[in-house]
Amino acid sequence: MRPKDDENETFLLWGRTSLAKPNNKSVDVDNAGHALSDHDYGIFDEHTHAPGHHYDHDHDDDFDDGPLEDNPLWQQDNIFLSTVGIDIGSSSTQVVFSQVHLERQGEALSSRYVVVDRRLLYQSPIFFTPYVDATDIDARALGSLIDQAYREADVTPHDVDIGVVLLTGEALRRQNAEGIAHVIAHKGGEFLSASAGHHMESNLAAHGSGAVELSGRESSCVLNVDIGGGTTKLALIRDGILIQTAAFHVGGRLFVWDAWGQIIRIEPRAAEILAELDHEVQLGDMVSDTTIAALGEQLAGIIFDIVTGKQRSDARWLTDPLEIPSDVGTIIFSGGVSEYVADADAVGHNDIGQSLGNKLLKGLNDHKKNIRFEAAPGGIRATALGASEFNIQVSGNTGHLSDPGLLLPRKNMPVIRLTIDSADLTVDGLERRLIQSITEFDLTDYDEFALAFEWLGEFDYELLKRFCDSIVSYIESDTEHRDSSLYLLFDRDLAQSVGRILTTEYEIERPLLVLDGLRFKEFEFVDLGRIRLPSRTVPVTVKSLIFQSHGMC
Repeated sequence: MRPKDDENETFLLWGRTSLAKPNNKSVDVDNAGHALSDHDYGIFDEHTHAPGHHYDHDHDDDFDDGPLEDNPLWQQDNIFLSTVGIDIGSSSTQVVFSQVHLERQGEALSSRYVVVDRRLLYQSPIFFTPYVDATDIDARALGSLIDQAYREADVTPHDVDIGVVLLTGEALRRQNAEGIAHVIAHKGGEFLSASAGHHMESNLAAHGSGAVELSGRESSCVLNVDIGGGTTKLALIRDGILIQTAAFHVGGRLFVWDAWGQIIRIEPRAAEILAELDHEVQLGDMVSDTTIAALGEQLAGIIFDIVTGKQRSDARWLTDPLEIPSDVGTIIFSGGVSEYVADADAVGHNDIGQSLGNKLLKGLNDHKKNIRFEAAPGGIRATALGASEFNIQVSGNTGHLSDPGLLLPRKNMPVIRLTIDSADLTVDGLERRLIQSITEFDLTDYDEFALAFEWLGEFDYELLKRFCDSIVSYIESDTEHRDSSLYLLFDRDLAQSVGRILTTEYEIERPLLVLDGLRFKEFEFVDLGRIRLPSRTVPVTVKSLIFQSHGMC
């Protein structure tokens, strides 16, 4: 809906009872809808959007009451997002709500927003992930636990701006894992998205544990080791930048017994190691201290050798191996097993985790190299904390959107990333690279995708026009996506210039979104939220997905 010059035109806002029009007349408004274009008339009065009704933007919430925070200019440079992280792991499930403060880097002459503060609002108890049997997660029981967390936090799905449901470790192997993740993402909030993968989990754990922050603060090389129920995740960070992630198949819930000492779970990995140690055990047997000690020592030995730079043929890598460089100065342990690294007397949970942690702690204490070992304060909560606070980006108000209501929001959009060196930019060369990259990225399951560009070197009008020549040539040759919207994402502040050239000089007919101030890696996916006012920014969640239906198996 766009405002008109007709004096009878009504400017409609949610929750308003009276509204001054540009001609100083007032109109009565009773829970009706309005569009982004209405705000072009300077209407910033307080109002809300009713759930279930159409609107094409969101509003930035004030962090605290006060003159500064009430200033629309301050609000344009400062954004506060309510986030949630739901971590469904092999052994535990938890929910964390946070508020994230992002600030525009105005002094750096950039529209990029960076996270300057995080505030933990609520963290749920540690729930045991419920299973129906050895292959299926109990969806009903899991949903009840998450509903409980929302109630205790006094949060509704409508309150959540952005977030992620993360399936990690052995939970990924369950037959109904993907369906559960998407159901929970759907009911947990409009912009809450399902995500999974060893690299993603390693990344989030490194941020939630504080390893990335420590590395940046000390300008050092830090290794984060997140030991969960079924897997151990590694993240190598240098000078605050995450360099590489990896995972191998060692965890604290591979072998479980009940309160009476009867074995109730033996994961194939644990059975394999026990057989190599000549320990014959079956479900229903009574567990022995000898078996617990032998398995714990073997698993701890694998972790210890890998993190101290040794090779282990029995590590059972789930990703490409990570070689530990010699300049690692600090190793931080997170995940459930890290609770025993922090406290050798911590109470066990009838699984191999306590034995694994105690044996690992002994090895660390006996280690003579000049490496600092620490247990993360968040412990088992590291991944959930990272999921609620990390991977949020915001595109500044330099973007170009031809039709916000049509183009936004978007969820689980694949990102095809290309690097552009302005010194070597040619129209034919970039067009060939675009076609090749899109062909190599299997887009069978997707109607839309985003093209993300890292721009190296200088830029001016001639270079940007050459870039747009390539985009237009690609569009004309792309008959398969002729009717699709065009999504272009940049790391540099180029969005308005590129958008203006494409629309005014080339008059492209496709709906066009161009955002900047964003950074991506290979094979990532993106969620784009609605435009937020008054900052006129777009919240973005960057993630990795490995579910089969998302083309990342």
